[in-house]
Amino acid sequence: MATTIDESGRWRPWRRSNLLRGDRLLAAVAVAVAVYLLAPALVLTGYSAFRAPADRLPFESGAFWSVDNFVGIYTSGALLSTLADTAVFVAGSVLLALVIGFVLAWLVERTDLPFRNAVFVLVLFPLMMPGLVTTMGWLLLLTERVGVLNVAVRAVLPFWEAGPFDVFSFYGMVVVQGFGLVALVFIFLSGVLRNVDPALEEASRSSGASTLTTLRWVTLPLLRPGILGVALLSAILVVESFEVPLLLASGAGADIFSTRLYFALNDASGAPPAYGTVGAMGLHFLVLTYGLFLLYHRFTGGADRYVTLTGRGYRPQRMALGSWRWPLFVLVGLFLLVTSAAPFFVLVWTSLLPQYVQPSVDAIGRVSLSQYAAVLSDSRVLSAWLNTLLVAVAAPTISVLVALVIAWVVTRAKHAGGWQVLLDLFLSSSIAIPGVVAANAFLLFYLRVNHVVPLYGTVAVLVLVYAYRMAVVYRMDRAGVMQIAPELEDASDASGASPLQTFGRVVTPLMVPTLLGGWVLLFLVAFREFTLPLVVGRESPPFVVSVLIWKLWGQHAGQAAALSVLTVCFLAIALIALRLIAVRHFRRE
Repeated sequence: MATTIDESGRWRPWRRSNLLRGDRLLAAVAVAVAVYLLAPALVLTGYSAFRAPADRLPFESGAFWSVDNFVGIYTSGALLSTLADTAVFVAGSVLLALVIGFVLAWLVERTDLPFRNAVFVLVLFPLMMPGLVTTMGWLLLLTERVGVLNVAVRAVLPFWEAGPFDVFSFYGMVVVQGFGLVALVFIFLSGVLRNVDPALEEASRSSGASTLTTLRWVTLPLLRPGILGVALLSAILVVESFEVPLLLASGAGADIFSTRLYFALNDASGAPPAYGTVGAMGLHFLVLTYGLFLLYHRFTGGADRYVTLTGRGYRPQRMALGSWRWPLFVLVGLFLLVTSAAPFFVLVWTSLLPQYVQPSVDAIGRVSLSQYAAVLSDSRVLSAWLNTLLVAVAAPTISVLVALVIAWVVTRAKHAGGWQVLLDLFLSSSIAIPGVVAANAFLLFYLRVNHVVPLYGTVAVLVLVYAYRMAVVYRMDRAGVMQIAPELEDASDASGASPLQTFGRVVTPLMVPTLLGGWVLLFLVAFREFTLPLVVGRESPPFVVSVLIWKLWGQHAGQAAALSVLTVCFLAIALIALRLIAVRHFRRE
C-alpha cells in the first residue's frame, strides 16, 4: 500500500481502488465504445433469428416474433448439412496446420537447422498477402487442367491426363485453408517453444534418449496447453473463414457455414435476403464459436500471468539433426517455395497478361505492364486505396486505445468485484464472433439507425465495423499492463499526479511497444479484411481494395492480379517502414 498527502498536509493511506474512482469518466467512455462496437453483433443476431418472415428486415412493419426460422433450417436439413461439412473442413484444416506449423516451429527454435532466420521470415510471408489474394494464387496453381503445379507434375509424369491435384474438391479446400493457417500456428508455437525452459529436454538427451523420444515424451507434454490453445483458436478462425469457401466451396460441392450465410444474403436468383435464416444459422454457430472460445480461455486464461521467464539465465542447447540436417532443410525449402513463393509469383505472372495463360516461351513474348497501367488509370482504384488506408489506420487506433484503457482498468481493479471478469470475457470473446455473423448484424444495425444517423454507405461505417476486432490486442494489452510494476503508479500518485496523468505519463509510454505491435497486427488484418466490407457494403460501390480485387477477378483476371501484387508490395514497404520507425524510436529511448 502506498501513501498520499491529503488537503491538511498529512499522509494518508492510498488504496488502488482510488485509481478507478478518479478515472471513472475515461473508463466509462472506453466501456461505452466497446459495447457500441461489439453489442450489435450479438444482440441483432439473436433478435433477427426470432423475427419472421425470413425475407423481411426484422424491424420492418409486418415482421413478427416467431420460431419459423428455426423450424425452416431444422426441417430442410440445412443446419445438419452445414454443420457436418463445416466440421470436416475445420478439423482437416486445423490438423494440417498444427502438424506443419509445429514441425517448422520445432526445427527453427529447437534444432540446428541451417538458415533458421531466413526460414522464420519466409514462413511469415503469407501474412502480408490478403486471404483473397492467397486463395486466388492457389487457384492459379492447382486448377485441375491448367494449374501451374499440375502442368509441372504432368510434364514429369505424363500418365496423368488431368490433375493430379484438384483445388475444387474438399481436400483442396482443406489444403488451401490449412496452408493459410500455418504462419499463424508457427508464430504461436514458436513463442511457446522459445519460452519453455529446455532443461528437461537436455536431461532427456543426457540420459541417452533419441531426438524423437525426447520430442514425444518431454517436449510435446510440456507444450500440450499451448498446442490445445492454438488448436482452439485456429478452429475459431476457420469457422469464420470466408475467402477459401467463397472461391472453392461451390466447385467442391461443400456446404460451408460462411458461404451459406453469404449466399442467403446474396441469392443468385435475385431472391430477397433471408435475414431471419441468417440470424438463426448465425445464432447456432455463435454458440459453437463461443463454446470454443471458452475452452480456449480455459487453456490459456493463466498464460498472461507467466509472460516472463525466471531470473535463471540459460542458453538452450539445440538438438543436432546430424545427417538429417540438410535433407530437412531441402524439404522445408520446397514447402516454403510452394506455399509462400509460388502463389505470389503466379499472381505476378498473371498480372503481366490480360487473362491467365500457362507459362511458356510463346507467352513470354506477350507479357507487358498494360494491366498495371489499366489498374492505375481506373478511377475506382485511387478511391479504394484511400478508403482502405483510412480504415486500416483509424479502426486499429480505436481498437488499441479502447483495449488499453479497459485492460488497465480490469487489471488494476483487483478487488472491484465480478464485473471486471465479465468485462474481460466480453472484450476477449470478440474473436468468437464469426465475420459473416458480425457483418450481417452490423448491416442490420446501420440500416436501422440510418434514418437517424445516415452512416450506411460511408467509409465511417467500415471504420466502426472493423474496430470490433479487438480481442487479440486486448489480451496483449492485459499482458503488458501486468508487466508494469504497480509501484510506478503509486509513486506517480504520491507525487501529486491525477489518475489520468498517471495513465498518460506512466502507463501509456511503458506500453508503447505492446501498443505498436497490436496496432500493426490490426493494420494487417484491416488490409486483409474481405468479409466485412463485402457484406456490409453489398449494395454500395467497392469501398476497399479487397472488394475491388474481387470485382475485377470475374472480369479482368490480369487487372485483379496486378492490384493484388501492388497491395502485397505496399504492405511489405509499409511494414518495413514501421519497423524502421519503431527501431529508431526505441533506440532514442
